Amino acid sequence: MKNNAHTSRSNKLTILLIIAICFSAVGLQASVTIEQANRLKTDLTPIGAIRKGSADGSIPAWSNQYSDKKSHSQWLREIEKEKPLFVIDHANVNDHRSSLSAGLQKLIAAYPDSFNIPVYPSHRTAVYPQWLYDNAYKNALEAKISDDGEEVTFAWQGTPFPIPASAKEVMWNHQLRWKGLFFKLDTLESIVGSDGRYSIIQNMLEAYSVYHNKDRQPKLDDWRYIYYLSYIKAPASIAGGAYLSHESMKPIIKPRQSWMYLAGQRRLRRSPVMGYDAPTFTSDGLRMMDEIDMFNGAMDRYDWQLKGIKEMYIPYNNGVLQQTLEDHDELLTRHHINPKYTRYEKHRVWVVDAILKAGKKHIYNRRTFYIDEDTWGIILSDIYDDHGELWRVPQRYSVYYEDIPVVMTAVDSFSDLKKRNYYIQGIAIDKIEHSMTAPAKGYFSPTNVRMRMHR
Repeated sequence: MKNNAHTSRSNKLTILLIIAICFSAVGLQASVTIEQANRLKTDLTPIGAIRKGSADGSIPAWSNQYSDKKSHSQWLREIEKEKPLFVIDHANVNDHRSSLSAGLQKLIAAYPDSFNIPVYPSHRTAVYPQWLYDNAYKNALEAKISDDGEEVTFAWQGTPFPIPASAKEVMWNHQLRWKGLFFKLDTLESIVGSDGRYSIIQNMLEAYSVYHNKDRQPKLDDWRYIYYLSYIKAPASIAGGAYLSHESMKPIIKPRQSWMYLAGQRRLRRSPVMGYDAPTFTSDGLRMMDEIDMFNGAMDRYDWQLKGIKEMYIPYNNGVLQQTLEDHDELLTRHHINPKYTRYEKHRVWVVDAILKAGKKHIYNRRTFYIDEDTWGIILSDIYDDHGELWRVPQRYSVYYEDIPVVMTAVDSFSDLKKRNYYIQGIAIDKIEHSMTAPAKGYFSPTNVRMRMHR
């Protein structure tokens, strides 16, 4: 009996030692304390935003009063009927600079006769299922990030770092935020030239956020977080091409896996790691691979700094714009989207700066990201060239998707201030399908995708 007891104690010590070695090997950082986590039930919302409104009342307090679908839908319809409180343009921009990103100010300066910012009453419409709130609390106590910020482990299906302590934790909150489980949608893409002429590209996008599968158990070897497939439907000259990727929560030690389908050859080929500043296929160089979803992938080429929280005017609740998406001539005006259909509100955002490391390569020397506190989604960014000049201005015109439910993009816009052109990608509301049932195993495997493309 004594020997058995001694053996049992030895085994336990061995197991504890192995666990300790595993933790030290990957350099995982500790989670917050229980006292800090309990703020998610008091002064912070369940995913980490500030519950109270702004001092001047322009940002309302967060409320869960419209959590049922019917009342929330009625609320959104009422919002769409509102009129602007005021419009910011070249004549009054000086009165509002403290609440505007550098990029929005630059767009007003570049296009004083056409670009303006209609400001509407602010509404915090982001409401999520209770299980996501519950998991955010668990993540506050259990989710880990590596010392270099490039690896997330032990994260449950929700916001991994609802009380972030670093810029990279905020950026991981963006990458791993709730986007739905399994969805298919049609996108419209367009490059609008400096002369106002444009071309239309139609895409089909499918994605499965395996990170949000309720059956997933956090573990050290869990690295894929989303499967993504995009294929071109029109115009005929480029139709049939496709791109498949498996995105990673450990992008340095386990880089994304990606494949390209070449319609003319009817072959799906493993591609070199597509990321960083490789241009996306249909944007004519106006959007880089790491700008899909405003930012994605490894963060190792930049030095990151968390600048804090700021009250700013950002695109929000753009249901009217989304309804206008099919009216190309009306929406796709010269130099920028027609401001008549855009909506901006004052919200709090996390501000994150990224400056290119010495010896690292990227066409963007500096990037400033503005992350909505209620969704953890990047809503704006300012992009600078090697000379420190503001070069590009990405904007996400967000909207609430009632059937998922999620706040996601209606239109992403990427403005180039040098070429005076822009690229947009938009989602038609009536062409999105969502399911809380995971796809069949192997649905996003290269073999299955190759077969589907052949058909």
